[in-house]
Amino acid sequence: MRTNIAKNIDNIKDQINSACKNAGRDSDKITLIAVSKKKSYEMIQIAHKKGINNFGENYAQELQEKASKISSANIIWHFIGPIQSNKVKIIAKNADWVHAINREKIIKKLDLECRGLNKIINACIQVNISSEESKSGCNPKDLLDIAKLVESMKNINLRGIMALPKITNNKIEQKESMQLVIALSKELRSSFPDAKCISLGTTHDFNDALIHGSTMIRIGESIFGKRQ
Repeated sequence: MRTNIAKNIDNIKDQINSACKNAGRDSDKITLIAVSKKKSYEMIQIAHKKGINNFGENYAQELQEKASKISSANIIWHFIGPIQSNKVKIIAKNADWVHAINREKIIKKLDLECRGLNKIINACIQVNISSEESKSGCNPKDLLDIAKLVESMKNINLRGIMALPKITNNKIEQKESMQLVIALSKELRSSFPDAKCISLGTTHDFNDALIHGSTMIRIGESIFGKRQ
């Protein structure tokens, strides 16, 4: 298992370097987030020893258990799943980043919890780029209004946007979705220059996401293997 994870990480890094080279980008500016949901402490520690510092979790309770058990000053925890109101307290305490804020109630509650912890949390606004009912995220036309709200919060640091384009084999459709994400990021940065992060790309599409301009990719299966 140790060898497989190490080899997988090397392979992903090679692909990141290749995609960035083809796009004329600096691979050192790409954040690789290892999606560790449902993965064991041992697997996370193997990845960490291989140089992975950013880990993504989808479930608040699991995040709390892992963050408390795996104590390392240079591990950065990203909460990448939808945020439920009754889980905000746990997420505020244990996450360094949240990638899926899009509702006023959650934004205000998260800010309040972080204020009580004397903590500033990094945040990306999730945009439902493909208008899929099964996915969270705001309507693209509401992005700037939500960004204004986030920016007004003292304990949330607006860092950018996150999107989960529809998984498709249609390259034209995929390209159009990613171009829309990049256009929205540009629009966001015109009003909020520090919101430069683009959390876009998973195991299925990260190479294309990097070519289009993603700055953060979220990789699970290609690092840790398929879920059992």
